[in-house]
Amino acid sequence: MSICEGLAVVFVCSDPAAADAAITSAASTVVGAGARDHLRASRQHEACSLLAAYRLGRSVYEDMLVSLSTTQQMRVRGAADKAAIGEISLQLGFSRTKAGTWLHLGDALQRLPKIRLAYLAGDFSTHRMSRMVYAAQLVPDDLVIDTDPTPGAACTLDFEDLALELQARPTTDTVLQDQLAEVVISLDPDGAAQTREQFAHTWQNLTVTADSSGHMTLDGCVPAEDGVHLSQRISTLIAERLCRRDPRRIGQQRVAALAEITGVPGKTLTCHCGHHDCPQRPTPNPTDTTDPSGHGTEAIAADADVPEAEPSSQPPSTSPTWTLTSDPTGSVVPRLHGYGAIDPALAATLAENSTLITLPDQAHRRPSGLIVVADRGPAPPVDTTGHGGHRHPPPGALTYTPSRRLRDQILHTDLRCRYPLCATPSHDCELDHLVKFNHADPQAGGWTVPQNLAPLCRPDHHRKHLGIWLPTMHTDRTITWHNPTTGQQIVTHPR
Repeated sequence: MSICEGLAVVFVCSDPAAADAAITSAASTVVGAGARDHLRASRQHEACSLLAAYRLGRSVYEDMLVSLSTTQQMRVRGAADKAAIGEISLQLGFSRTKAGTWLHLGDALQRLPKIRLAYLAGDFSTHRMSRMVYAAQLVPDDLVIDTDPTPGAACTLDFEDLALELQARPTTDTVLQDQLAEVVISLDPDGAAQTREQFAHTWQNLTVTADSSGHMTLDGCVPAEDGVHLSQRISTLIAERLCRRDPRRIGQQRVAALAEITGVPGKTLTCHCGHHDCPQRPTPNPTDTTDPSGHGTEAIAADADVPEAEPSSQPPSTSPTWTLTSDPTGSVVPRLHGYGAIDPALAATLAENSTLITLPDQAHRRPSGLIVVADRGPAPPVDTTGHGGHRHPPPGALTYTPSRRLRDQILHTDLRCRYPLCATPSHDCELDHLVKFNHADPQAGGWTVPQNLAPLCRPDHHRKHLGIWLPTMHTDRTITWHNPTTGQQIVTHPR
């Protein structure tokens, strides 16, 4: 019996026709469990394949060097590495690029036994594993992290433990990468700045290659601040020029905006809704005397003496380009809105042209973040009334819209949408009352207090109201999402 057959009672992998019939007829209450079992099995198979490929490549590599002297080995290491990659590619039937990636990941996993065993157990995908491996290579091997600064407390873990704790959370790979980067920066800010410079030297690039059907593909690796600036310019242009009735996909809108920003001749971003009442439709200028032919009604002779335009006396725009979240005490890693954690040296470089948001005192935390380790168990839930434990409503609790101060407090505490596996930054989210606000009787419903508010992006805000997953806030701001149909529970963290 194969691993796949042993894990799932719903689907039998050895019989494609039977598997197809089983999947089609499976009840919704059990099909999810079957899918999760098969996903874990596929991860186990890929982990075994990757590590076996590494052993294959390593054998070829060592066979080329075994009979050579040390000096000779130094000369042929590059060729031996290529031979190993080539053999993996031939034996497994995929590209040499992928073979090289697998060989180097397999080599790194030999020094990360905890991550390697969890990978073999099918706990996470190869891509998620690669994020942990890359981060682990940036910290000292013997590093021990103190996760509890309380005097006399003994709660330490190494980077592998921390990486495994973070990866177990229901987050996207992009969020995990940012969380690991934040840890690495907090442990060695200067090293992180040096790594950034080395990364730029190795990987910065921009390519424009032919695609198909009259299109080309742009692919680039640019500094974070450059990418954020370009993204903001594109978003701003779309917001200024297009209404919600524009029929184009957001991707097409972005391409059109980029064409105007880069000055492509004849390319201007305009709304395609076709409605005469479009709010973004240009308003004719009554003082414009230009006729449809493009010539003014008062022609100017070609040889007329036209005075040279005076330079504008208005100073150039100095509006901030970026938004940075920083901590004056230096205990919290700076964050660039639209990107994530950055090293202090880069933050200092960008500060002059940035809007600076200073963390409030209550947002300060230890470098490892709000991480539950060992067997401490979950924090107790906040009261189910949505009153946040208050007997009497504090100021603003009976007002539906949170104050600016309260909103800033939540956004500093919760970095992203609190729905499972969503990476939307909290500053792009709506603040949702987990226990519904009662507009007819605010005293009776959920109150506008921190313990009853969480950032949710608009799509997930709508999903929450469908009632498929029900949230419960805990005193440490973790949220348990419960599916009453399947009994599943997923816990999301504020950071």
